[in-house]
Amino acid sequence: MATPQELNKLTSEFYNGNPDMEDGRLRLHRIEYEVTLRTILNVLPPGRTGLKILDIGGGTGPYSFALAALGHTVTLIDLSPGLLALAQSRASTLPPASRPARILPGDATLLSSVLPADERRTFDAVLLLGPLYHIMSAELRERAIREAWAMVKPPSDVDGAPESESGSEREGEGAGKGGTLFCAWVSRWAHYRDVAMRDPARLAKKRAFYAKHAMDGDYVRYDENGQACHAMNHELPANMPGILKRVTGEENVKMVSPNNVHLSTRLPTHVAGC
Repeated sequence: MATPQELNKLTSEFYNGNPDMEDGRLRLHRIEYEVTLRTILNVLPPGRTGLKILDIGGGTGPYSFALAALGHTVTLIDLSPGLLALAQSRASTLPPASRPARILPGDATLLSSVLPADERRTFDAVLLLGPLYHIMSAELRERAIREAWAMVKPPSDVDGAPESESGSEREGEGAGKGGTLFCAWVSRWAHYRDVAMRDPARLAKKRAFYAKHAMDGDYVRYDENGQACHAMNHELPANMPGILKRVTGEENVKMVSPNNVHLSTRLPTHVAGC
């Protein structure tokens, strides 16, 4: 049985070998892309440009390029060299103002080894839209959320000074809004619905597999040689708000899209949304 770290590496290698498949996925699934991008834009301050945005596990960068084209300063990070190579190729055809400012290799669970310490708590928006359903350990998934949350800009008081790490916010008209963390999961129900539509007999044929999957959400794909080559974790929607509350310390959490895109926002009123 492969370890979570080994499965993460295998998944990265899978995308290295099939970068065009992932690059084309959101081109085919336009609803997912449009709803997610609209969710992000609805939360960002209207009319502002030059926001500092971090896209963790952003693959070939569909959201990074869209946000850069709107005038924001975007850093794209991904574990797969193959996906980043496509992003670099696309960036080379665009003017600097329409592409991510940085495209960097990195692991969502080890951001401190990718970005310098002085960039912690400086991003207006942090996207964690891909890693959580590929990281095959609850502990590592929470570490990824924690690492991403540490990059989110805290609220500032009337003088512009950041609030304390404890999470206590100062109320009043002078308080400034902090940044936002966007997270995405793939729900177990979405997977079952997909299988039921495409191959319903599979649920009965693989009864033992899906009985286990219903408990832990782990889905490992094997190649023709019986070797693990790709892994995903499908979370229960009911669990998602609790995970964000526990890791970020925020209390008011709600789901903002049927695609299980969640957000946790540092606000003077200490509000988080999911």
